[in-house]
Amino acid sequence: MSWTNAMVAAVLLRFLDPYTAVEQTDDPRIGASWASDPNHWPVPVGLADPLEEPPPKLLAMRAIGRLGRHVPGKAGRWMQGFGNTFWQPEPRIVHARFRTWEEPPEEYDPDAPSPLFKVNQVGYLPWAPKYAYMGAWLGPQLGAWKPHGEPAGWQLVDAATGEVVKDSPDPPRVRVEDSLTQEGAQWSGEDTYEMDFSDVEREGEYYVRVPGVGRSRTFRIWRGAAEAAFRVHMGGLYQKRCGIAKEEPYTHWIAEACHTNVVRGVFPPEEGKVSPKVLWATLVRETTDWAHGERLHLSGGWHDAADYDRRPQHLKIVNDLCAVYLMRPGNFADHQLRIPERSNGIPDILDEAEWGLRHLLQGQQDDGGVGTWVESTGHPVPGNVAERDPMPYALSRATRGSSLAYAAHASLLVRCDGRFRGKYLESAERAWDYAMGRPPETVMFGIQREDGRWIESTEAVYWDEPEKLPVPEFVKAAVNLHALTGDQRYLDALEGELANLEEAQGRQGWSWDPLLFSGEMAAGPTPAALDGFFNGWKKRVLDRACAMLRQQRAWAYRLPWNAPGESWVHTIGLGHAHPLQRARWLVAAHGISGEARFLEGASLANDFHNGCNPMGTTMTSGLGEAYPVAFLDLPSYVDGIAEYVPGITPYRWVWALPSQAVSMLWQGNRAAARQWPVWRRWWNLEIKTVAASEYTVWETIAPAAAVTGYLTEPSGEPPPAQRMPAKSLRDLEGYWALP
Repeated sequence: MSWTNAMVAAVLLRFLDPYTAVEQTDDPRIGASWASDPNHWPVPVGLADPLEEPPPKLLAMRAIGRLGRHVPGKAGRWMQGFGNTFWQPEPRIVHARFRTWEEPPEEYDPDAPSPLFKVNQVGYLPWAPKYAYMGAWLGPQLGAWKPHGEPAGWQLVDAATGEVVKDSPDPPRVRVEDSLTQEGAQWSGEDTYEMDFSDVEREGEYYVRVPGVGRSRTFRIWRGAAEAAFRVHMGGLYQKRCGIAKEEPYTHWIAEACHTNVVRGVFPPEEGKVSPKVLWATLVRETTDWAHGERLHLSGGWHDAADYDRRPQHLKIVNDLCAVYLMRPGNFADHQLRIPERSNGIPDILDEAEWGLRHLLQGQQDDGGVGTWVESTGHPVPGNVAERDPMPYALSRATRGSSLAYAAHASLLVRCDGRFRGKYLESAERAWDYAMGRPPETVMFGIQREDGRWIESTEAVYWDEPEKLPVPEFVKAAVNLHALTGDQRYLDALEGELANLEEAQGRQGWSWDPLLFSGEMAAGPTPAALDGFFNGWKKRVLDRACAMLRQQRAWAYRLPWNAPGESWVHTIGLGHAHPLQRARWLVAAHGISGEARFLEGASLANDFHNGCNPMGTTMTSGLGEAYPVAFLDLPSYVDGIAEYVPGITPYRWVWALPSQAVSMLWQGNRAAARQWPVWRRWWNLEIKTVAASEYTVWETIAPAAAVTGYLTEPSGEPPPAQRMPAKSLRDLEGYWALP
């Protein structure tokens, strides 16, 4: 534990400065003894046992007289709410208690890095803006940490030589004051002091030091910083691959091949688009001929999240990886990643993008149609091992929209590298022909709804295929197929719809992804007939990126998210406020304009992701030194490895107060829970707080890979050996993160 100050029995003592320290423990008995201390604060680190099974129902019948009591041998308790008795698992909590002194105690070590300091733990890029930050929230009683007297400047120190590289006579400054939400909650709860060393470009290892306060952890300035992060994020995609064994030497988190046996189904690849509305699980279950349907062997795609479905949205991953490759092909190479396809002569980023198309190619119908959703009859439960998952899976029906989406992305991959031409071009053309050669259809399904224990009679529900083709997929497929074949018929299909295309962009473009057309624009001149469409899109991207730079300046840690007081600032759940998801707009704008300010904004977003944030941790497992150590991930529960899978980026923040968290952490006291500042609200109770503790490959992992790939300055060296997993979560610094 080189990052700690001292571990005394079951209590960890960490000094923030000579006069302030935090005691931390995960011993529930000690935590209970601290509960009455006003400086105590509980930090959830998942569930004590994510695989805990409730006791038999007979015990539930007897539970009324002992609600809130533990059941012997179980990490949970019976509770009652809304008239029902239910089983509540125990949270894993690291209790924090802050202490202050008038004089530095003898245990204080001035050479130990202080968790007050927030730096990019992976490293700063030499050309980019560089800031270190200082601050902490000491709980509702003590509030924001403040220095014991104004510091006399600050220093940037070469860690190898002790040389003071930058000696600022000015103290660290608070650039942006923390503010309150409309509900009166604090955003960060801290005074955030910053230190600017953007003028230092020499590669090396450094730390910042503030006299009278302390020093940061050691960090690097190096051109390989973005590539190092890119490799971790891409490793997360590899860990989520479906239909292939994950094995040495590519990862220590090994697993067998899974989910290759799939039945061809007839349900549409659009969730929530049937009338009357019916759960997708019911639709899959009731409409698939499990006994006699066509059996498919589908190896490819990625598990969506903690569970095992492969969704249409995963084509966004293919798009983003192809787009950044086409925008900056020199950033990427073969043998850059730890994947089985390395050394095949094709840049590894394209091998990973192709993995998102393989199963769709294998499932393509003889008439060219392509279904894009592999789904089951419900969510797998914790304990389901992917390679032995008992749940059945089916491939959705081919529609005009799903077939166009496949054609668009398969042809985009071919534009990235002609070696994919023989495998995917003709397939993409057949998918186009399927989409263009048939009218929209209305399909009736007969389903049986479950109502408690009773099954009602068969009910008819309808799915109406949209009359108009989806504009982004239509444009992408036509432009890419025309560029590859020179066949005018692809553009002719668009030219009769130009007015509709531009109108659709004006109406729907706010919801389109930032890198949606970046690959097509980078691959070569777009058709002149589409100048109005693409010029409109470029303006939208640049306007959005300029607004994002303004928003970034409004936050102390330079997060590219809606500024305080703006509309939609509260919509932070499910990864919407993730810095690298947002930074794709800055990458897209830089690709269009070449303006350095957009690239610098993307680099600052990467700093936030890598530790320059209120929590002082990176946002991805296995990235940096202090990172998320527990989250909702079924493979991590059953692989027999203490440390969770690396490369996973959980959603983290939520705006609202989840009832489960309020119950499990504050015994229902919502007033106490509301004191938690917004940017510290990682209500991490795994399956009980999905909006904070889960993730998806397309919302959190792939956007981080795309942005860091765009920022990469390739080293030309193969990836370093993957470190061995920790033997206990308690050995990981992220386990002991401050509130």
